[in-house]
Parts: sequence; structure tokens; C-alpha cells
Amino acid sequence: MAATFSLFSPAELSFAQVPLVQPAGAALPGDEVPLRVDGRTPLEYRQIVLETDVSRAQGALGSAQVTVHDAAGAGGGAYTQVWAGVRGEVDTISSGQQGGRIIIGLECTPTAQPSLDSELPQHLASILATLFSPSSLPPAFLSQLVILPNARAWTLYLDVLVIASDGGNVIDSAVIAARAALASARIPQTRTIGLEEDTEAANAASGEGAGMTMDEGFSGLVKGGKGGSKAVDFELVDGGEQGVRLQGWQELPVSITLNLIDQTPHLDATVLEESAASSRLVASFLSSGNMCGVTQLGEGEIEYARMVPLLTEAGKYAQDLIKSLNAKLRDV
Repeated sequence: MAATFSLFSPAELSFAQVPLVQPAGAALPGDEVPLRVDGRTPLEYRQIVLETDVSRAQGALGSAQVTVHDAAGAGGGAYTQVWAGVRGEVDTISSGQQGGRIIIGLECTPTAQPSLDSELPQHLASILATLFSPSSLPPAFLSQLVILPNARAWTLYLDVLVIASDGGNVIDSAVIAARAALASARIPQTRTIGLEEDTEAANAASGEGAGMTMDEGFSGLVKGGKGGSKAVDFELVDGGEQGVRLQGWQELPVSITLNLIDQTPHLDATVLEESAASSRLVASFLSSGNMCGVTQLGEGEIEYARMVPLLTEAGKYAQDLIKSLNAKLRDV
């Protein structure tokens, strides 16, 4: 993203651009691929440190932290760190609502502000809201949040906190953290406690009050309980300490940021490389390979003829990222 001010001198920006303006596939056989300041090739990621279950604060149902260290470019010791957590509240289902909701919250700490572009939080909030909207989530994902059909459902609050940003690539890191927190979240199990079945018949048979049955389990609630029953209320199973992962978490989307210099992309940019780039293209993809969002950041233009090849390339890296994340999250 081209910023109105830069933390770096023109000489530093020019030095960072040199290994990033030559396409990786343009070199002749035997030629050395130009390396970035930190020794990476233009399309190489740094090591992403992903941790889950990092916090139980405020009754978090799931949490994750992503850390990316910047070995060079912005100075020794620089890093980007993003925390994400999922909280749950039971809400009344509005008319026509088919499932629960996911509400996004984004904050940036004062320690993240110096190297953070002033417009990035607004763009990041928009990207997160798009990725975790009903149109981008796996089919029936939100319907699993239903507790009492046509009555009550979970609302999940997905809170994202940017703790540090001087390692660069905040957008990709934030999306990974949010995805991991939601993928690892365990929704409390509930059971209905007031299922009324043919009250008159039950009274006639027993001579007592209305017959009561109990339909336990998360899946039973999603289906609405036993046939012919009407749920009156619910309670947590075993105090709600045990939870269930949402089915379809493997299909949650990711974002890939292509940082462009002379229409040539590079991935996982440091703050120095972001300052040297003319524009950024943030492409979001589902596990199916379908694209679910595109955002251009910065003042530079992207040639029309380059758009499709760039998005195609981003889609390939998105699939690799999804596979890696799912392997990491499989047993959390």
C-alpha cells in the first residue's frame, strides 16, 4: 500500500525493490533467483507460528494467536502478532433467520499503531466481515448454532486484536488468526428441558401433569428435537464445560495478499516491502477454489491484462495455505 509517509528512506525502498521486480519464472536456467533482504524468494512465506487455545478470558469458546517474525527489513526483533477469540451468547432468532450469527470486532493496540497504515484497520474490518458472512461460510455452518428452532440460537462474537504490526503482512495474519479461532471453537452442548408431547393423551394415561421427554445432544437440537415435540427451554449439558466443533470448519476461507511492484507480485511482505510496493491485491478464496472477495489497496494501478493471472496465482497459494492450516488444526 503506497502510504502518504514512509518510515524508510528512498535508498532503503529502492534496495528492497531490486529482488522483487523480476518475476520468479523469468530467470534463465542456471540464473540465481534474486533473494529478498531476509533471504526469501519473492513468492516465499516466512514461518507462521500458529497457536490455539491461548486464552479463556471472557468465556472464550476458542482462541488463536498468529506470530510472524521479521528477521530483516524492519530491523531485528520486529514481528507481527494477531490474537483472535470467539465468545458466544444466546440470542432470540428473528423472523426469517435460519441460523445463528457471527459478529466481527477489530481492535489495534497502541503498540501496533506506529507501523500500521492508518487506513488498514478499516479495510481489514471489511475483509473480515465479508469472509465470515453467510455468503462466504460453508453451507449449513450457521444452522449448527440453532438451539431451539425458530426461537433461540448462538451468536458468536469473533474478536480480532492486532498486537504488533512491525513485521508486516497484517491482513493475512489476522485472517489466519480469525479462521483458526473459529475453527477450533467448541460450542457448548445443550439439551431441551421442556418437550411437550400430546399433553391430553399423556394426562389420560397417567392421571398426572403433562408428559415430559428429554432430547439430548447438539445434533438433536439442530433438527428440532423429536417428531411432534415442542421445545420450551434448554440447559447446558454438564455445565457446558464440554463443547462441539462446528462441522465444516475445514472449509473456512483464507486471504492472500499480493504486493505489487511493477505489476510483479510478492507474498508475505515486510513493512519495508509494503512501503516499496505500489499497490496490494487481497484475494479471498474458499476451500473449493472459488473466490469470495477481492480488495485493491494502495494508489498504484493494476493492469487489466494482469488481473486474471494474478488472481489465478493467488488461488493456488490459497489452496496450499488452507491445506497447511487444516493439517495444523485437525487435532486441536
